[in-house]
Amino acid sequence: MKKYVQYCKAKCAPRLSEQAGDVLASAYVTIRDDVRKRALELAGGNNEDAQSVIPITVRQLEALVRLSESLAKMRLEDEVHTEDISEALRLFKISTMAANAAGNSAPMRSGGGNVLSAMMPREEMYRAEAFLRSRLVVGAIVNKRRIIEEASSKGYNGMVCARAIAVMCMRGEILEKNQSRMIKRIK
Repeated sequence: MKKYVQYCKAKCAPRLSEQAGDVLASAYVTIRDDVRKRALELAGGNNEDAQSVIPITVRQLEALVRLSESLAKMRLEDEVHTEDISEALRLFKISTMAANAAGNSAPMRSGGGNVLSAMMPREEMYRAEAFLRSRLVVGAIVNKRRIIEEASSKGYNGMVCARAIAVMCMRGEILEKNQSRMIKRIK
């Protein structure tokens, strides 16, 4: 095992592919915005709770990049793929976000579920995700606000749809573009 690790360190230096970089940037922005919203919500109730929210900084982004590169390095890849980004985000959520949520008594699902989807009824999230998958073919780019309005007109909760988009972005299924105004389905 030592020799394998030494070989990986010596011979492998994977870098982010453009698509993986876009997925990571989109997920980072989504996480940062959600943490900011959570801090604002908590600030309205109890200032002590708002101060206990972990801020998402560039340092966490750098950690996600390093973790993604390490995952690719273990497979002796030259390039970091979106699967590496997804796994790095999953590990980040389990470690940092779940630890913070546990400290704040936020609802969490066991098994590594994320904070966003834990706040919505599970069935509503599944329905919203199913609608989004049926409406967005792979490669399609649409206006985020319009797709949420369309979902609302068809009886879906707009807030749940927005959360479903954020969750799908974190999973690497959807990519946010143009300052999160447009979304593109990538898988």
